[in-house]
Amino acid sequence: MRFRLLLIAAGLVAAPLAVLAQQGDLTHQQSSTPNANVDFGVLPLAPLGPPPCLQTGAIGGPADPCSFKLHHLTPEEVTIEKGGQVTFQIHGGGHAMAIYEVSKNTTRDDIGPLLCGTNDPTKMTDPAEHADCNLSAQANDPHFISDGKGDVVLDVPANVTNLHPDNRAWYEPGRLMSAGGVQFLNGGTTPTGTGATGGQLITYRFLKTGRYLVHCMNRVHFLNDWMFGFVNVTGE
Repeated sequence: MRFRLLLIAAGLVAAPLAVLAQQGDLTHQQSSTPNANVDFGVLPLAPLGPPPCLQTGAIGGPADPCSFKLHHLTPEEVTIEKGGQVTFQIHGGGHAMAIYEVSKNTTRDDIGPLLCGTNDPTKMTDPAEHADCNLSAQANDPHFISDGKGDVVLDVPANVTNLHPDNRAWYEPGRLMSAGGVQFLNGGTTPTGTGATGGQLITYRFLKTGRYLVHCMNRVHFLNDWMFGFVNVTGE
């Protein structure tokens, strides 16, 4: 009888731990699909807001204080089955892409504050909210980025030469793929579609379950504007 009581007590202790472990595994919070599509950036077709957003000229370019509104993935997070692939379509200019595996409990709030600011620029509408991070000088600083477990994901050195690889958020250890390291990717001239004027398509097939960080290697887009998202891979 005493042995049975000990087993029951042990089960009661283990059950909450199992629940906590599952809650920490963010790959289980969405239903999965065989494959997924992600828009990487946004192509501007009109002013991004009232002044001080540019109303003419290089809308969405480096001189536009509202350009941060273009630097995000849609959706920011997808979940696919093991062996499936994600197709990233490039929109807009100045993008480069890389993928790293991160711990399954890594959230956007784990990564973002290690970049610039504590509030997510992709949720902002007023450029004044982003003014402190809308500086190329900040993007040229070194950045040390870790995941939810505290493991190193990227150790990005300072941009000293403004040449490859300094001019990208470039870190080779643990990286699964990259594209656009020297010449930025082509975002096309139409906001959607896969015709001749659409942006480049980049596909990656995920053969291992886990959680993956996908980010833009453009230093301003990533380090200032939080241009990153996640891919969850589930299944046996």
